[in-house]
Amino acid sequence: MHEHRLVPPESLVVESFLPPFSSFDWVEQHYAGTPAIHRCFSLARSFNSQSFVVESIPPVGLIADENQDIRSLGISHQQGGLLRVSFWRKLVKDKTAISGMTPDAFVGYAILKEDVTADVSGQNKHWHVFEAVFRKYEHSHNCVPDVAGFPVRVNDTSFRLQGILYCQQNGLNKACAHVALRSLLSRLVPEGDVSYSGMNAVARESGGSDYDPGNGLNAMQIRAILTHYQVNYRDVDYSQATLADANVRQTQPYQKYLYAGIESGCGALLGFSMAGPEAKDDRHIIPFYGHTFNKDTWVPDAQSSYFDIGGGLGYIPSESWTSSFIGHDDNFGANFCVPRLYIHPEQAQYVVEILKPGVEYGGMLAEAQASQLLYSICARLIPESPWQQRLVHYATNQQVVLRAICFDSSTYVTHLQSMQDWNGIREDPQTIKSLESLSPDVLWMVEISIPHLFPANERKLGEVIMDARMPLQPDGDVHYGAFVIARLPGQFVVLNEMNNGGPSFETVPSRIQSHVAVWRHA
Repeated sequence: MHEHRLVPPESLVVESFLPPFSSFDWVEQHYAGTPAIHRCFSLARSFNSQSFVVESIPPVGLIADENQDIRSLGISHQQGGLLRVSFWRKLVKDKTAISGMTPDAFVGYAILKEDVTADVSGQNKHWHVFEAVFRKYEHSHNCVPDVAGFPVRVNDTSFRLQGILYCQQNGLNKACAHVALRSLLSRLVPEGDVSYSGMNAVARESGGSDYDPGNGLNAMQIRAILTHYQVNYRDVDYSQATLADANVRQTQPYQKYLYAGIESGCGALLGFSMAGPEAKDDRHIIPFYGHTFNKDTWVPDAQSSYFDIGGGLGYIPSESWTSSFIGHDDNFGANFCVPRLYIHPEQAQYVVEILKPGVEYGGMLAEAQASQLLYSICARLIPESPWQQRLVHYATNQQVVLRAICFDSSTYVTHLQSMQDWNGIREDPQTIKSLESLSPDVLWMVEISIPHLFPANERKLGEVIMDARMPLQPDGDVHYGAFVIARLPGQFVVLNEMNNGGPSFETVPSRIQSHVAVWRHA
C-alpha cells in the first residue's frame, strides 16, 4: 500500500521558499490555482519551510489502481502530471543534500495528480491532491490522538512522517465520502491504507448496479464499507429521524459523537446539508481526528446557570472545553479547525463515531453510564478527606466533569503506575498488580474531575472503568454488569453484589489521596 510513496522519482527539482518566491504564482502557474494545493503550500509556510522538492513519479500502487478504476467506469482517462512534493524547514541546496536532512526538518508531503479526461466538449485537465500528510500543528492545546506514520521516499532517502492522511475527491471514481473514509481508515486497517476500487466494489454490491462513485456514498454504503473493513462504529442518520424521534438532534447531538471518536483515537465523520440562497439538496461529508482545548471557555459554567436551568445533563462533559474540531475538507485542504458548534444542528444529516476493535458502545453512552455509577457510589460514600468531600459536593450538584477515553487494559495499568497525586505519592505496586486481573481487554476509562480543577490544572480525582465489550443499550438504566472498578481519592471501589436494595460496593484503600494528571494522548 506504500508503493506510490516509496517509488523512485523519474526526475527531481529543488525549489526555495525564500523571497522572491511566491506560492500564489507557483500554484497558479503549475496547478491551475487549485485551492487544496494552495492549502498545502500555506501549511508548509506555517511551519517556516525554506525549501520544497518536486519529484515526478510513475503511477504505481494505489495510483495505478485508481487509474484502472476510473477507466472501468467507461471514462476516457489518461494520467497527466504526477508529482510528489515534500516540504522542508531547512534550506535544501540540491538533491545530494536530502540524504543529510534530519527527520524533524521534514514537515509534510503531497502527491499531486492530474487527471486528463475526454468528452464531447473536448479534453479536460484537472489537478487534485491524491494525498497529503503534514505534521500536527505544534501547539500544546491541539489534541490529535494516535497519529499514523507514513513512509515517504525523497530522491534516494526514506523518511517517516507522523500525521493524518488527507485526500481530495476527483468527481470520477471518488467523492467526499470516499476520501473521508480513506483518511480515517488509513490509521485503522492492518494494511495501513485502502483503495478506492475496493471501496467502490463494496458500495456497488450494497447500492446496486446503477451506483456511480462520482455521486458519492449514502449512509447504507458507508456502513457497508466500515463493516467490510471490520471497523466498529456508532452512527446516527438524522435525515431518517421519524416523528417519534424528532428531537434526535438534541438528544444525540453530533458534536458528542465527534468528540468521543476523536478522544478514542479513531476519529469521526460528519455529513451535513448545504445552506444559502442558491443551495439545493447538496450535501458534504468531512472527517475529524482532533480538537482544540480552551481552558478559559465560558460555556461549561454558563450552560447550566443561564441556558439550561433545572434541565442539566447530570454532569459536565469535558467536550464543553473544546473550541474547535480539527479535520480535513477535501474541497479546501488539510488540517482545518472547525468551531465546535459552527455547523447548525438542523444541517447535520449523518454522524459516525469510529470505535476501537472489540468496542460495543460509544463514548456518549459510556459517560452516561459512568455518571449514574458515580452517583450511586457517592450516595453510599462517607467522605473521609477534603477531596472526597469536594467530589460528593459536586456530584450532588451534578457538576462533576466526565471525560470518556477508550483503550486496552495494559494502557490503564501503565497509567496507574505513572500517576502521582499533588503530594507526589504514587499507588501501591501490589494494589496495581492485583487490579490487572480485573481489567477487561478493552475498556472505557471515564475520568472524574470537577470545575476549575479540570480546565486550569488538567487534573482529575479518579475514574470509572467499564467493560467496553458488553453490548449496552441507551435505555436510561444503569448496567452494573459493565462496571469494573472506580478509583476515587483514597480508595478503589468494586461492586460486591446486587440485592433488592440496589448495589453493594466494597472499597480497597488507595495511597493516592488527591488529584492526579488527566490522561494525555501521546
